[in-house]
Amino acid sequence: MSQITAGKIQNLLEQAARLNDSAAAEDSSVAGGKRVLPTAAEAEEVFSRLHEKLFQIEYWNSCSEILNFELFSANGIASPKKAAALGDFIKITLPGSGKGDWVKIAEIHESADETILTVQPSYDPTDEENVKTTSHFFTAASTNNFCLQRDKTTINFYVIGLNEETNTEETSGVLETARNYATANLGCLLGIQKVQWETFCRNFLEVKSEK
Repeated sequence: MSQITAGKIQNLLEQAARLNDSAAAEDSSVAGGKRVLPTAAEAEEVFSRLHEKLFQIEYWNSCSEILNFELFSANGIASPKKAAALGDFIKITLPGSGKGDWVKIAEIHESADETILTVQPSYDPTDEENVKTTSHFFTAASTNNFCLQRDKTTINFYVIGLNEETNTEETSGVLETARNYATANLGCLLGIQKVQWETFCRNFLEVKSEK
């Protein structure tokens, strides 16, 4: 795991804002939640605990109302109990979407008050015949950044999506192309993805009762 300077999360937030303000085809998305603790010491304790949970993909399932997450090792073996690591895969399943979507853990950044787990759409590691095909409704150029941050007594958690372009080329056929377009674009138009990631962020911070 590499060390980074403070402010990496702020840089990602600014990058997302620039993408949305530009005329580029790629889009971005930001969902977030905040938890304020009584003291800096308590905030540090909570940050440390949530840092560990960020790498426990099974915990993510208790944070989402509809998404299901499964961790696979770098060699494509289901590994629900291990801590997520660079090169591992995560299968994300949205009920009714027709199939699971795969991402690979591309980067892990850590500093004293920031932890970022970055994933990118990838091939399905359990399908040896299609290792060159991106099995996700976004292209492999996009990233999803799961960002945990402590600022004195405040804990922030963001899910920041960058370069979110619909995958209509690296697919197994016409049906999957149509499925990807519907999942990516209809979900965005209806606000489904935004709402679900906002809920995920609040639940991850253990503020499920807050609105």
